[in-house]
Amino acid sequence: MEMYIVLAVTLFMMIMFIWHKVPFGVTTMTCCIILAAAGIFDVKTAFSGFGNQIVVLIAPMLALSAVLGKTSLVAKISSLMDIMKNKRGILLVLTIYIVGAILAQFIPSTAVLTIMVVFLATLGNTGDITTKRIILPLLGVLCAWKFRFPIGMGASTFATLNGLYEGIIPDPQYALTMLDPFIYAIPSMIVLTVYCLFAWKLMPKEGVVDQSALKQSKKTELLPHNQEMIVYAVFVLVMALMILNKWTGVLLYLAPGIGVLLLIYCGVLKVDEAVKSMTSDMVWMIAGVLVVADALGQSGAGDAIGNLVLDILGAQPGSFTVMLVFSAATVIMTTFISNMATQTVLIPIAASVALAGGWDPRGLVLIIGTANMFAVGFPSGSGEAAVAFAAGGYNPVKVLKFTVPYMILSIVTCALTAEFMYPLY
Repeated sequence: MEMYIVLAVTLFMMIMFIWHKVPFGVTTMTCCIILAAAGIFDVKTAFSGFGNQIVVLIAPMLALSAVLGKTSLVAKISSLMDIMKNKRGILLVLTIYIVGAILAQFIPSTAVLTIMVVFLATLGNTGDITTKRIILPLLGVLCAWKFRFPIGMGASTFATLNGLYEGIIPDPQYALTMLDPFIYAIPSMIVLTVYCLFAWKLMPKEGVVDQSALKQSKKTELLPHNQEMIVYAVFVLVMALMILNKWTGVLLYLAPGIGVLLLIYCGVLKVDEAVKSMTSDMVWMIAGVLVVADALGQSGAGDAIGNLVLDILGAQPGSFTVMLVFSAATVIMTTFISNMATQTVLIPIAASVALAGGWDPRGLVLIIGTANMFAVGFPSGSGEAAVAFAAGGYNPVKVLKFTVPYMILSIVTCALTAEFMYPLY
């Protein structure tokens, strides 16, 4: 009976993530309450996700990233666009992509695209390189690069992914390291950027950009120079403690919290600002998912899911075949529903399949944690996709010449890279 309750709770979580009528955190907290009320876990265990080391790392990292956005760093990077206004040809396209890729390491891609569209509007509607022909390829570059480098939010990617399956496969030898997501993403970053560097020519020329479709973002008040220097120093310290985790040990998970405290004591970060960032929906969602993952592992429900998928895949499926199936499923799914929902639904399934097959789960987890960002085919896939399609006025069918090859390349590249780095057996 316990297994069926957990399966029902998991199914409820997946449906609610896909439907997305309430915040993800509300869904996972509902799951925690059901698990406690049904006697699957006691109250302390049902809400133990908030004390998990992964949440301890991610919550303050959100606050640190928000503070970094108040420095002049983003503005300085954006100024590169002004320098390139009079340039043409592939150099102009490459510069646009480089600026977008760098900005995507520090601020959400939706904000990056909104900022970049304003600059792209200066390209006009004549000639080969027009605003409308560049917006969607730029989205493709942002999807390939966003939060990939192990700095800012990118430094916590491994922890987020680990948290989604550690309850199913707790063996530490199968946990991802801080650099794994970055190293794994390098081939797809290169392949998809090169594709976008030339494939913008596949985009239709006609039409103008609708800047009224963009959400007007409030201008961020920059920090004074002395406080900005403190932010940079603290940020470097935090990154050093995390990257050198082989020697710093537990400080890997405590470093972001230490950084937030230093900024508060130095008067750079207000307490209410820190609290707002550290109690965002993402934190509640991860804390709840950790508990549901534990329930899947302990109740045997994870084994049941894994065996079911194994039966579908057939007897002794090839390692690359399995990689390709999960890669395709991720890219197709994230085209229509949110990145986070795709990741949160598929990783527990992948881990359950790996457990049932006696496989190394890391390749499958990295596929899902990377390919879930490649939402370029439909506006519902992500916030940045919605901005791109709205600003460009794109008909999803008319841009298939660009989006379908992008999706195929991403599927194949992710599967090949996973097979090379972490084959199933």
